Amino acid sequence: KGEYESAIADFSQVIALNPGDVAAYYHRGINHRNKMEYDLAIADFSQVIALNPGYADAYSCRGDAYFTKGEYDLAIADFSQVIAMNPGNAYDYIRRGYTYRLKGEYGLSIADHGQAIALNPDYASAYCERGNSHFYKGEYDLAIADYSQAIALNPDYAEAYHFRGLAYQELGNETLAAADLRRAAELDPALGNQQ
Repeated sequence: KGEYESAIADFSQVIALNPGDVAAYYHRGINHRNKMEYDLAIADFSQVIALNPGYADAYSCRGDAYFTKGEYDLAIADFSQVIAMNPGNAYDYIRRGYTYRLKGEYGLSIADHGQAIALNPDYASAYCERGNSHFYKGEYDLAIADYSQAIALNPDYAEAYHFRGLAYQELGNETLAAADLRRAAELDPALGNQQ
């Protein structure tokens, strides 16, 4: 219902009655995160991990909170822990790869997105994200190949059209660039303002 304060109060009462209740800390942390109280969320997720070091979702949620705060190294550490605990989940590689890209560590980002693709070859977002890392690294042909694969998997992928158009621009192919940028704006009008 979005009544986060009431939920937090109830979970706090559970914790007062049973300080070892891992689920209460976890769910209180979720509610703090939903309220954008990231430091409180991190404290709760850290308590979950202290009580149960094998609780992968707590690392995942704490990593998300660190990411939102811009604390990328701490986010990467938590995402890496999740991957160590569950190496078969492509989404975790995408999240860590995206974080690496924001840090400018394009090689690590490309590797993580490549691993996501190896785990799930039909994951359009993994191709688009790997394409973004190639794009920011100046590898426009590789970026275009990845964006094209993302579009082949999801023909309405506005972001992939947008960045493929920008990559074509960088290569001087204005005709293909214009077509892709136009298509991106049709699919997502907000992208029309980012050219």
